[in-house]
Amino acid sequence: MKREELYREIGLIDENLIEAAGHSMERSKKSISKKWVVVVACLILYSSTASALLATEYYKNQNAEPYIRYLRAEDMELVPVTRFDAEKFLQALKSNNDEHVYIAINRLVECFNDQKLREKALKALQPFLENDNPKIADSAAFATDILSKSYRSPYIFKLADGSILFTLFNNYSDYGSQNVLWRIKDNVLQEYLSFSPPSMYITDIIPSPNKKLVAVVTGSNKSEFVQIMNVEEGRTSPELVESARVKYGAQKELDTWIRPDHENYSYADKVVWKDNDTLEFEGSLAYQDTEIIENVTVAYQFSKKVIEVKGLSPSR
Repeated sequence: MKREELYREIGLIDENLIEAAGHSMERSKKSISKKWVVVVACLILYSSTASALLATEYYKNQNAEPYIRYLRAEDMELVPVTRFDAEKFLQALKSNNDEHVYIAINRLVECFNDQKLREKALKALQPFLENDNPKIADSAAFATDILSKSYRSPYIFKLADGSILFTLFNNYSDYGSQNVLWRIKDNVLQEYLSFSPPSMYITDIIPSPNKKLVAVVTGSNKSEFVQIMNVEEGRTSPELVESARVKYGAQKELDTWIRPDHENYSYADKVVWKDNDTLEFEGSLAYQDTEIIENVTVAYQFSKKVIEVKGLSPSR
């Protein structure tokens, strides 16, 4: 490509200047037109400036490249998470959307620590106690029981230290209740513990006979999990279904694959307290993606951190 065609291609030089440069070159190949010198100098200057700008922009973009080690839930909100807004849920009670009303009723339990809001919520909940939708009526009865401090609901569990434990959104799903434990201690409500997936639902809460310990059964639509808690002391057992699966698998020389999603495809049944310290249940333990199912009994002694797993029937 001729130089004048190249200059036209990149669109940096006026057509007249190109023609002038051409005539100058025809007149004398040994001499350079002053105009051409100016043009070349401008090109060099432009090229240098453009290169510097491109380099600056490149390094700027390099420095702006995000480095993320771990994303927390609050990080993904982009702004600080707002505090509980009771008025928003009080307004939602006026909605024609039953789902919004149901969510608002459960969330209004969080008014507990503010006397004025608590009284306001109690008054607003009264019309829903006789609602035609059983789920809304039941949730209003439960919220009223908490906010009025009656504590008569079968979904409330009273512990030896004087605190009470409960979940919200009781049995909202076919699989169970919301996977958050709430606690009222010394007349103060707080979120005690939130379970991570795959423990997406709380299916049962079982206090020990002396009410110092509590067994919590959680699950997904594929698996179940069991943990024991000493709520007063803040101590928790390992997850017992997976612990039993690993131990029994070692006893039987079975491959115990641990899935990335931590689903175990195993289940717990007949969860009972043998005494104030020992929990027992029957387990259905899956191996090799449910190719092998082992039925077992599991006993866990909380104080000694000892688990025993015994087979109920041959593999099938």
